[in-house]
Amino acid sequence: MNDMQYSARIVWSDEDGGYVATAPELEEVSAFGESLEEALAELGVARSVWLEESCASGNKLPPPLKLPTFSGQFRLRVPRSLHAWLAARADLEGVSLNTLVVQLLSEARGKRA
Repeated sequence: MNDMQYSARIVWSDEDGGYVATAPELEEVSAFGESLEEALAELGVARSVWLEESCASGNKLPPPLKLPTFSGQFRLRVPRSLHAWLAARADLEGVSLNTLVVQLLSEARGKRA
């Protein structure tokens, strides 16, 4: 298994005065570097060693994380009163319920960003 298939998370550590890199799928694997590049390189070494030892021991390897894909659709259950309010507002604005909910979600996201 190629260690580069596994993800990397790199964060700054005030306590250590450098970057700590982890492989989220491989809970025990972490590395340190004074720069992002060094932390990532050290993580690559640590992942390779961990994977080699796991394979040699016959341990099952965890699957690498994959980028999720989204269909743009999801089902949402809401209280009947909220459904009625949303439907009435959509009718008042002359748009579909779906369009209204997308608009409201987009506005709320914009306010939080």
